[in-house]
Formats: sequence, C-alpha cells, structure tokens
Amino acid sequence: MDILSSILAGIIQGITEWLPISSTGQSMIALIDLIGLEPEKAFSFAIYLHLGTLLAVLFKMRIEVKEIILKLPQFRDDKLVQFIVTSTIFTAIIGLPVYWFLKENFKAWQGDLVTAVIGSFLILTGLVLYLSKGMMGNRVASELNLLDMAIAGISQGLAILPGISRSGMTIAVLLFRNFRQDESLRLSFLMSIPAIIGAIFLDILQEGLQNFDYILVFSGILASFVFGYTTIDILLRFARRARFDLFCIAFGFVAILLYLVIPAL
Repeated sequence: MDILSSILAGIIQGITEWLPISSTGQSMIALIDLIGLEPEKAFSFAIYLHLGTLLAVLFKMRIEVKEIILKLPQFRDDKLVQFIVTSTIFTAIIGLPVYWFLKENFKAWQGDLVTAVIGSFLILTGLVLYLSKGMMGNRVASELNLLDMAIAGISQGLAILPGISRSGMTIAVLLFRNFRQDESLRLSFLMSIPAIIGAIFLDILQEGLQNFDYILVFSGILASFVFGYTTIDILLRFARRARFDLFCIAFGFVAILLYLVIPAL
C-alpha cells in the first residue's frame, strides 16, 4: 500500500462515516478489492481511520463533550452520562468477542469471501434502515432508561462487524425506542466516542502498528479528519433524505454477486 492508497481509504472513511452504509465495510472493500490488502490488515487499517472522523466529531461537539466529561463525577444524577457509560459497557461485552472472532478468522478467509460477508451485513443494515424509516418519537435524553442504554450498546457492539452500520443500527434502535430523530442522531454520535477510542487502543495492543508504515497511517487518518470534518453537516442533511436502505441492500447484493461470479471468470 502506498500513500495515495492510504489517502483514498481515508477519504472513503471521512465521507461514509456520516452515512448509514458502514464506513468500515466500505473502507475494507476498497482496501481489499482495489488496493489488495489482506483482510486482517484491512480490518485494522479501517479501525485506525476512525481516529480521523473521531477527531472531527470531538471538534464539532467539543462543548457538549466537555460538559459530559465535567459531569462524570455526577454519574448517578445525569442521564446522558449514564447513557454514555452504560452503553459503552454493553458495547464492550458484545464487541470484544466479535472483534477477537474476526481477527482470528480474517487470517484464514480470502478477500473475496470477506467482501461477500460484508455484503451480507450491508443487506441486514438496509433491512433495519427500511424498518426504521419514517419512525418519529418524542423521547429525549432525560427519559433514557437502562433498557435503552443496553439495547443501544448491544447494537453498537454488533457494528464491529464490517457491513453493519454503527450509526445506522444505533439510530434505528433508538427510533424503535421512540426517541426523536435529532436526539437519536446526537446520542449515536456521543456514544461512538468511547467505543472508537477503545477499538483503536485494543487493535494497537493486539496487533501493534508494525504492519503499517507510520506515514501511511498518519496520512489516512489526516485525510479521514479533513474530509470528515468538512462534509459532516452536508452529508448528515443528505442522509435524512436519501434512501440508504435501498443502497445498502443493492450494494450488498453486488458484493455477494462479485464473490459468486469472479471465481468463475
């Protein structure tokens, strides 16, 4: 992989992070099928790219993030702080076993098989988005309960699977729980912060950065941050109107079709 490839992957991450189409899945498909990276390395690099969009979220929501950090000692009295902490715990309970399973099996799976698996999960994401379309509740963060926190955390933990959209799944389950659409989006972004930090540190501890040139990692993260920060507002507005349920289903079938057809060529 060269520096242009890492920048391309960062651009894909920066743009797709704000759309419910699994930025990890899209980045991995590009890294595997276009750049030729092995699945396990593509998975790690896709995780590192999230640091760029995480920094974009932190900068965009810096005032609210600062308030949450200051309120951490008031855990028992603040519903939003409880939500962040509790959903993160459930994310770890579900996400850690899934992460270890993927890291072990990606070493044995061929790239075209991984692409097909990502396609299958994209179809699942599309179906969830379809079911949640048009749902509008009126609940807000002050009405959060333990079940809301657990369900949101579990859905985020499952989103470690490439092809499962983290934002799509967490927003959908919050809509299913009758939260307002804008509140669901806000909660989804806030709960992503500790989860992404944890995933990056976990992969570094597990694998280290020896598989990649530091310049490649830095350039990918920088591209992810620049494109993520500059596109967040316009893409979030676009995401409210576009039919990403149909995109995920169609793109998922294309990925599976490629897996079935390419070996026969």
